[in-house]
Amino acid sequence: MLCYRSKHIHIIESHLQLCLNKLQDWADTIGFKFSSSKTLCVHPRPVLTIYNTEIPVVEQAKFLGVIFDQKLSFLPHLRYLREKSMKALNLLHVVAHTSWGAYQQTLLHLYQSLVRSKLDYGCVVYGSARESYLNMLEPIPNQALRLCLGASRTSPATSLHVVANELPLVMRRRKLSLQYVLKLSTNTANPAHSRVFFSKYEKQFAKKPQQIPPLGTRVKDNLQYIGFRRNVILPLVVSTKAPWL
Repeated sequence: MLCYRSKHIHIIESHLQLCLNKLQDWADTIGFKFSSSKTLCVHPRPVLTIYNTEIPVVEQAKFLGVIFDQKLSFLPHLRYLREKSMKALNLLHVVAHTSWGAYQQTLLHLYQSLVRSKLDYGCVVYGSARESYLNMLEPIPNQALRLCLGASRTSPATSLHVVANELPLVMRRRKLSLQYVLKLSTNTANPAHSRVFFSKYEKQFAKKPQQIPPLGTRVKDNLQYIGFRRNVILPLVVSTKAPWL
């Protein structure tokens, strides 16, 4: 996945095309070839080519299970995720019953493995969507916990999360984002490390509070709250000796 940020479209086009040419040359040296039919451009303006074939422009594209749209609103992905989670939720409807259904703990395990896992995947990425868009996922865990606990429809969602020992989606996305950032802090060679801990756009987003800031800015307050310090984090060291030796 290639991406570039600039205010001018001609700069974006030239840098992306240059990167595509380098990838094409690299692939030729190792005997590999990219599929031009599977290469897509999400931005509507640039004209890019690979193997002398113009890359088609689409409104959205799925990459590693996450749907990216032209405005990076992640609204198509959230709709897809809600539909996919509701289908998995139908299994709980089948096995959950107050008199002959599965045990409560079994239902909670089914929810965690079939429904919650779908909501967790990629939440570090799509968590940058607007709060009004993310709220469309809130009814899914509430409905699932009502089935697992055998609670009535009027039961408060907060009580359901307490009884089931489950974090709300907002707090769970925050927890998973923190875990990712803490893991990322041990590997300075990761390209995302500098983007998260040394973001050069932090002041720009501070002047525009209505815009959604990047991951590093979003978790900054949480890292300070837990007392995180980068200078005491041990770096990730990959052993040169095989693990079976």
